[in-house]
Amino acid sequence: MYPFLHLLPDGSLFIFTDRSSQLFDVTTNHTIKVMPDLDGMHRTYPNTGGSVMLPLHKASNYSAEIMICGGGHHQGLDSPCDASCGRITPLSSDPHWTYSTMPQPRVMVEAVLLLDGTVLWINGAQVGAQGFGIADLPAVEALIYHPNADKWEISGETKIARLYHSVAVPLLDGTILIAGSNPNEMPVLEKDCNQTSQYTKFPTEFRTEIWTPPYLRGDKMNVRPRNIQLSDKVLHQKTVLQVEFALDKMPESVEIILYTGGFVTHSVHMGHVMVYLEEKDWASQGKNQYLVTALMPNDVKLAPGPYVVYLVADGVPGHGQFVSLQV
Repeated sequence: MYPFLHLLPDGSLFIFTDRSSQLFDVTTNHTIKVMPDLDGMHRTYPNTGGSVMLPLHKASNYSAEIMICGGGHHQGLDSPCDASCGRITPLSSDPHWTYSTMPQPRVMVEAVLLLDGTVLWINGAQVGAQGFGIADLPAVEALIYHPNADKWEISGETKIARLYHSVAVPLLDGTILIAGSNPNEMPVLEKDCNQTSQYTKFPTEFRTEIWTPPYLRGDKMNVRPRNIQLSDKVLHQKTVLQVEFALDKMPESVEIILYTGGFVTHSVHMGHVMVYLEEKDWASQGKNQYLVTALMPNDVKLAPGPYVVYLVADGVPGHGQFVSLQV
C-alpha cells in the first residue's frame, strides 16, 4: 500500500515498496531492472518515511537521483523509527545506495524541494506508525538537507503536531504551506487534557502555517525579481522560453526552474519534480530590465499538466508563474 513512485527522465517508473525497488516500463508492462534493497527499517505503509527525486540539472545530463528517509519497525505505538536515508541513481549502470542520517528518526516525514536546490524534510513523528492514534513524539523541527554537501541543518520549529494526513505544499511566492493532521479514524475536535486515550492526545488539526525558506528571510524579500513575464504559458518539450523580469541591480546569476509540487495523500508526496532549464543567454533590456532565454529539456520525459516557472536571481526567487505542459 502507498508505494513511492517517481517518473524518471527516460519515461520509466521507479517503484519502491518496503525496502525493495525496481524500474518498470509502463508501455511494455515489464520490469526493466531490480535495485538492491535499501538497508534499515520498513520504509512504506504503515511505517512510511519520505521520498523525493532530487532536482534535475543540465550539468549532470538530467540524471535522476532518488532519496528516501525515515521509516519504522512495526505497526504500533511502541515502534521505533528510522533516522537513516538512502540515495540511489536508478538509471546508472551500477545503481547502489549511499547513506546519510537525519538529525532524528522520523515516520510520516515529507520532503519538499526548495528553490535553492536543497530539500525540506518536515512533519511526522519520532515513534509509532501511521494512523489510528499510534504515533507519538511529534517531529516539530524543520530539517534542510543539502544534497551537494550531504549536510543537514535544523531551520525552525512548530508547536503543532503534524502527524497522519498532514501536508506540505509549495506556494507561488516560494514559501511552504503546512497543514493538516488527523491520526484518528474520525475527526476528533478536542484534546483530552488527561490524555487517557491516544486518539484524543492529538486531535484533528485545522490550523495552517507558513514556513519561509532561508532565501526569503530578512531583507531578501526586498530584493526579489519582479514583473516576471513569460513568452509562453503553454510549453512543449522543444519550447524556447523567454523570461523578462525587473531587478534593481544586475544579477550575478539567473536560474529558470520548471516546478511542480505534485500531490499528497496519507503522508506520501507524489509527482514532485524540479527541473533547471538550460539557459542560452540573458541580457539587459534597459534600466533594471532583463531578458533570459532558456530551453526546455528535450530528452526529459515529463508528465503533462500544470507546472510553475520560477526565476531565481542571485539565489532569491520571484513569484512563480503557472504554465501548462503539453507532451
